[in-house]
Amino acid sequence: MFGYIKALSPELKVKEQEAYRAVYCGLCKQLGRVYGPFVRLTLSYDFAFLAILAMGIKGEPTTFRQERCVVHPLKRRNICQENESLDLSAAAATILLYHKLKDNLADGGLGERILCMTALPFAQNAYHKAARKVPHLAQVAEEQMARQSALEKEHCSCVDQASEPSAKILEAVLEGLTQDPKQKMVLGRIGYLLGRWVYLMDALDDLEEDMKNDNYNPFRYCPESGESAQEQAVASLYLTIAELIKAYGLLEVKYFDGILSNVFELGLRHSVDQLQQKKKKS
Repeated sequence: MFGYIKALSPELKVKEQEAYRAVYCGLCKQLGRVYGPFVRLTLSYDFAFLAILAMGIKGEPTTFRQERCVVHPLKRRNICQENESLDLSAAAATILLYHKLKDNLADGGLGERILCMTALPFAQNAYHKAARKVPHLAQVAEEQMARQSALEKEHCSCVDQASEPSAKILEAVLEGLTQDPKQKMVLGRIGYLLGRWVYLMDALDDLEEDMKNDNYNPFRYCPESGESAQEQAVASLYLTIAELIKAYGLLEVKYFDGILSNVFELGLRHSVDQLQQKKKKS
């Protein structure tokens, strides 16, 4: 994923901010510990959010301890200790990194392809390890990324159809967080909407660059193009956020409700607003 799913930090309480950062740092250590230093470069708040959501749903006991790290060697920071949710988030991040590199290798520019060719052997070893931990997610990702590739080759002009593979992958990730049938249904809905939202954000963010490099982007082939397509995209993003807030209201959360509510009610909209400001400046 791309770092779009994050809380609006100024609106978090101090203890929530500390927990949020501690999970982020804990995920960084988990990635390095299990999959190697290269995979740590993929760290983003998207997967920290996934870990927090998993802990919140499961009511998993969470331990924080002050430690030093490579980025902050002189000052101890609160770091979430290894647990099942961090392990799941690290595995999901590794699987999606591998598919992202393969996608960029097929469709990227010359420089990007060379970079991906260099990185792919490291990512492949980590991928096989992650796939053994969560085989169902690895299978869903494989199937949906193949479907995504086919849609791109067809120059799919339907944004809803183009975003569905990403939506299905996150749906599978979140459904795996519980065995409760009702909660599984709610989590699947949240995962589907989040996957769609992330895909639309990334497509809108990359639109100008994709047009310049003649890469696929669903907004290039919409019946409405240019500014109208961007306006429709923003409206669709806001609508998706509204649906996510409704779905989150049906979820039974044991821990971290303050952080998670912030993400859904404030953080996602703030990410859209930031993207709009960036486009206006450019």
